Amino acid sequence: MKTPSVANQYAAIGLNSVGRCLSMMDRNPLSPTFGCANREYWLARSTDFPSAIAQYGILPMALAYSEPFENNIYYKQPKIAAWLAAGMSYLSSIQHKDGSFDEFYPNERGWAGPTGFLLHAMVAGWKAVAPLLDVRDKERISTTMLRAAKFLASNDEVGVLANHHAMALLPIAETMELFKAHHLEPLYEERKKVFLDVCYDEGWCLEYDGVDPGYLSATVTFLARLDQARPDPVLLDVAKKAIDFTKYFVYPDGHYGGTLGSRETFHFYSHGYELLGHENPMALAQADFMLKSYAAGKSVTPHLQSDRYFVYRIPEFLFSARDAAPRPEVLPSLPWQENNNQQFLFPEAGIWGGRRGNYYAIANLARGGVFKCFRLNDNGVEGGIPLASDCSMSGIMPDGTVFTTAWCDPDRNFEAHGVEANVHARGLELHTQTFDPFKMTVFRAGMLALGWHQKSAYHLKGLIRKVLMLRNTTVPVQLHRHMKLSPEGFVVTDRITVAKGTRLQRLILGEELPVRYVPQSRYFQPLELEVSGRELTPSELDQLKGQGEITFQRVLS
Repeated sequence: MKTPSVANQYAAIGLNSVGRCLSMMDRNPLSPTFGCANREYWLARSTDFPSAIAQYGILPMALAYSEPFENNIYYKQPKIAAWLAAGMSYLSSIQHKDGSFDEFYPNERGWAGPTGFLLHAMVAGWKAVAPLLDVRDKERISTTMLRAAKFLASNDEVGVLANHHAMALLPIAETMELFKAHHLEPLYEERKKVFLDVCYDEGWCLEYDGVDPGYLSATVTFLARLDQARPDPVLLDVAKKAIDFTKYFVYPDGHYGGTLGSRETFHFYSHGYELLGHENPMALAQADFMLKSYAAGKSVTPHLQSDRYFVYRIPEFLFSARDAAPRPEVLPSLPWQENNNQQFLFPEAGIWGGRRGNYYAIANLARGGVFKCFRLNDNGVEGGIPLASDCSMSGIMPDGTVFTTAWCDPDRNFEAHGVEANVHARGLELHTQTFDPFKMTVFRAGMLALGWHQKSAYHLKGLIRKVLMLRNTTVPVQLHRHMKLSPEGFVVTDRITVAKGTRLQRLILGEELPVRYVPQSRYFQPLELEVSGRELTPSELDQLKGQGEITFQRVLS
């Protein structure tokens, strides 16, 4: 039996953004772009192609149409059904012949993002309105779905994103079950094996070069939904292990994940935790605490996100409302709520931390020693305040090169023993690229000339991803960080070294400062107002230049 108050809280958050979702769509049946959900294309005319991912709005529309949530004005509304069908039909019209879709640029031919997400949305849309479709639309949309499923099952992408692999498996399985497409079975099993190869016994899955708690919660959700469509104990076990790992990233102040992760994402996907919470109270402990944080404005909800991505968040709340699990009278304690002194270390992930007295700290040693530290409330279980959200060190070299030590350096150099940890982090160059009119013209011409071919498009996207997200070039700056947790607080000693005679332009230490290009990161969180780092003064930069090193010690208490 559902817990009404929990279900209603989820539903209220999701339904609050459905109107915005509908505003993105061309709802005029006389328009040639009827059903297009990319408002910047069909109305503002500020882009030269329709981004397919905007059609992911099909999923929240399908849920709002199909489920009798409290105060749901969209439930079984004929106009919603018509717009939903139009959105699916328009999506069919912009699909490539190989089954793929474009999100960021023409001829992108994206894999799980966007094709996997869009197929997942179409499955929900099909279930909602298939009986209302005429024969021709049924044939066209089902062909689109089967073509997308084959593309997902037959391809991959450059750079490992485990949540994308889970999101490929989910709609392939849903489509196979919906249309009895058993010819996809061998390809599905190949994709499953690839996914399992990037999952670790510690309970996390690889996102580029490390663990990202935000996307790990998404992986939990996608696998839990997959289990609804096609039960698989092996995949479900990955989700169960992940739930026992993500509990360390539900922070006392109500935030989740963030800059500790390889992709710096704050979002918490609650649906999988509600589904698995029927048997695992720890899943509900995390979901319950995060539900309270939504009410306090301390996690990512749809209203914070850009027009491109807010549609991703709406279904999460509506699914969670539909499948909210009953709460036991007493939920298990989160790690920071446990009253005993405790430590944890996940050496493969590089995650280390614990609680001592009224202090809770957690660090990603594999990512330059980024860490968060909290002072707990007097009872130690109701919450706490952040003392630091430290993104290691970033700065600017004499020649203008921007660098950071907050990176999953393949040259891992860290150790942890009990309450102490040491990190040696190299400075790595950050590559930021923006378009001007000339660059955009050349880029568009290149994609039109080469992107028509699937393999060329694959290699071009891989090159873009390497330039923006994966390329590592070292600079001659290093950070040696020692951390110690005690009942009196958290002590951090940083020794910064450079080649003597090097006068850095700027150097920022210990600030909440995300550095990686990830479209679903960098949303404002109140945490940013509560913590601060320090920028080295001109005299300190001169000292660093003259001596080749400088040391700072902080006592967070």
